[in-house]
Amino acid sequence: MKHLLTTARRRWMAVIMTITMTTTMAQGQEMYMMESTPITVQLHTNGLYDLALCPNVGLELQTDLGLAFQLDYIGAWWSNNSKHRFWQNYGFQTEIRYYLSSKSSDMPYNGHHVGVYGQMATYDFEFGGTGYQCNTLDNSWGIGIAYGYRKPLSRHFSVDFTLGLGYFKSKYTVYEPNNDWYKATNWKKLNWFGPTRLEISFIWNINNKNNVSR
Repeated sequence: MKHLLTTARRRWMAVIMTITMTTTMAQGQEMYMMESTPITVQLHTNGLYDLALCPNVGLELQTDLGLAFQLDYIGAWWSNNSKHRFWQNYGFQTEIRYYLSSKSSDMPYNGHHVGVYGQMATYDFEFGGTGYQCNTLDNSWGIGIAYGYRKPLSRHFSVDFTLGLGYFKSKYTVYEPNNDWYKATNWKKLNWFGPTRLEISFIWNINNKNNVSR
């Protein structure tokens, strides 16, 4: 019933290696990108997920048209099987975003923004008693609309506040620990309309095409 920890670690290591390669290439070609391409590359992390011990990282690609595309990954694999404690989940989130101030000459890609997003995730949560598990991405997904505000902190860094409202659906198993194994006791469905996203994200503008000094 449990996710294999090695599988989760491999997924997370693959993400770290991809980010490292992307960052190295971006730094080495920063001046070239600033002058020859309309794409701005940014990395970010949601501080609220980090506080909840759910490491996450996201990539944002911005265009000169005011549009941006985001892809986020979240992955946590904390567990203590002897005490029946599990805090495990991984998933993805994508967003197509439009910056309302993108045509401003002094603050492009900062200020207010709106977007539409989709989410998929798996999870396994247990704290010594009843546990809740959804082990396939297609059984836990959501869609919604988002509004947010981004404030520059410096030439390369900014902070973003985002709230999303939408629909989230999940099919999950309820189980109870029984010595060294786990017994499924129920199968439930969740259909939720309301807030499905809350972010306080910290952003690193890698090639710094659009941010300005403050």
